[in-house]
Amino acid sequence: MRPPTDQPLKPPAVDDPRVQAALAWCQKRAIDQVVLAVPFVLPEPAIASLLAHPAVTALVLDQAPPPGLALGAMEGRLGQFQRADYTWQVPARRGARDLLYIGDCAGLTARMIRIALTRGFLNLTCWRVDDWHRRPLLLLAGYKVLSFVQSLPARGVRGADAGAQVLLGAERYLRYVETHQRRRFARLLGDATAALRIPLQQIVHARILFVCPTLCAGGAERQIVNTALGLRQQGIADLTILVSNLRGRPGNDFFYHQLVAAGIEVRELGGPASSIDAWRDAIDPAVKALLRRLARVLRGLPADLQQEITNLYLAIHALRPAIVHAWLDYSNVRAGLAAVLAGVPRLILSGRNVSPIHFDYIYQPWYRPAYQALLGSPQTVFINNSRAGAADYAAWLGLPPREIGVIRNGVDHAAITRPAQAAIAAHRHALGFPAAALVIGGMFRLSEEKRPLLWLEVVARVLAARAGTHGCLYGQGPLAEALNARIHSFPESGRVRLMAPTADARLALAACDLLLLTSAWEGTPNVLLEAQALGVPVVACGGGGTAESMADGETGLYLTESDPDPIATTVVRLLDDADRRRRLGQAGPRFVAEQFGMARMIDETIAAYAVVSTSATAKLWSAAPDS
Repeated sequence: MRPPTDQPLKPPAVDDPRVQAALAWCQKRAIDQVVLAVPFVLPEPAIASLLAHPAVTALVLDQAPPPGLALGAMEGRLGQFQRADYTWQVPARRGARDLLYIGDCAGLTARMIRIALTRGFLNLTCWRVDDWHRRPLLLLAGYKVLSFVQSLPARGVRGADAGAQVLLGAERYLRYVETHQRRRFARLLGDATAALRIPLQQIVHARILFVCPTLCAGGAERQIVNTALGLRQQGIADLTILVSNLRGRPGNDFFYHQLVAAGIEVRELGGPASSIDAWRDAIDPAVKALLRRLARVLRGLPADLQQEITNLYLAIHALRPAIVHAWLDYSNVRAGLAAVLAGVPRLILSGRNVSPIHFDYIYQPWYRPAYQALLGSPQTVFINNSRAGAADYAAWLGLPPREIGVIRNGVDHAAITRPAQAAIAAHRHALGFPAAALVIGGMFRLSEEKRPLLWLEVVARVLAARAGTHGCLYGQGPLAEALNARIHSFPESGRVRLMAPTADARLALAACDLLLLTSAWEGTPNVLLEAQALGVPVVACGGGGTAESMADGETGLYLTESDPDPIATTVVRLLDDADRRRRLGQAGPRFVAEQFGMARMIDETIAAYAVVSTSATAKLWSAAPDS
């Protein structure tokens, strides 16, 4: 290894300033060989220059290998990001022990770290809050494992089969972790952070910023779209939607084009290394000073959380909105903390389901103390889309239920009109359903809490009992492979279709004779509302706001059981009773229009934006600096 030196190596020209800065940082620290991972598209000449760089032994690209590059130069030296799996294919070290990632630590997943370790790498350098940082990969892996282990007690508390002593120990451990994190968040949002607040006179008082994890084909995302479009129709034009992961994985941009077509600005959240413009902004002396302050304030939080708050803070600081409206737990806690640090006058936290303690794959041990700290800030308003969801959050957070407002979902009744019968018949024919078939529909994410395997077990029993029935499920998610395998194991597998999410949900739902929803938990299942609005009777079970989203016995049938046999019996009886299906279907549109109207939702949302009192806002700003 060479001694540190400030003398340039005179490598081939690399135009991207982010890459230049990272390589220069490594050179100053005598890191003389790296495998370089670049999570954005590079021009072909830049790839060739990097492969000729004396410090770069191999590249991980976010694009297919350029066809014009000489095969000899590429052999064994190119890897690729695999966005669909949140990982990467990393080439051999070729002597290098260091990975240099031209992005921030929030973009590193456990899978990526595991693969790097298995390839023999020791260290990884990436951007963290205010500068490049080099960390041992084993330490980064330890952080990921610790985060998972810390969440286990909360998950175990829900396990009916866990022993009493184990549960008692888990609860004690969870209380210890949460008490420790609560102190951190109290310090984080204390008066010492006043210097990070945006001066009140610089706030754009008509500007609203939505923050959400993705724009995938989900019910919560549909309500983000409905709310944005409804606000636009009310004349609220200064609205930006900030998405944490818009294009990183196929399907995350499902609603993107609809929003852009309506003239609504949609941005993907990125840190200083996410674009050249962001990089130039980040190295501005004033922004660098903010980043140094953030680094001091955020110290002690998990590294990826520090970075995500920083990225959101920078976006909020640049846009200077009067209102930040966060959606779903992921964005509520991250954008909420960034918004309070920035001194945004109004913060809306929008829960779209029951509390995160029910969902293993999103739960983090610092969620509850973060929420409790945010709810102690005068500008924060917490809302949910169902009474059951609000009550569950309140119990989890130790709040009176009245502290969480309820704004039910809104459906644009004028836009949810039943397609022509000819279009429905053509769609059913394209799916291979006979004209006289009875079709059981489903439309939801293929994840554990939606219980797609229960849906399939019910449908399999119905298909076995009634030869003229078919099943059609629209969705994607982590259980897709298991669901496909189970379908192929059924004798009636040819009568079940598993389809990708469709942009024309209206036609897909209208082509069903009934909709079946078997989720364990729901906030307000949008698919139930849309099906009823289209005159499709529904059968549903499960907790949360499902029962509130239908009129049991009038627009559909709600069951408290989660056993496939009684659910299948109910579905068979309804399929056998055409008159009852017709009556349920006829009542659906009226119920949705009366209980889940779009105008009502928009009016209540605008009212929530104005909940924070003038005196509370004045108190919030009394300690804020003038510049």
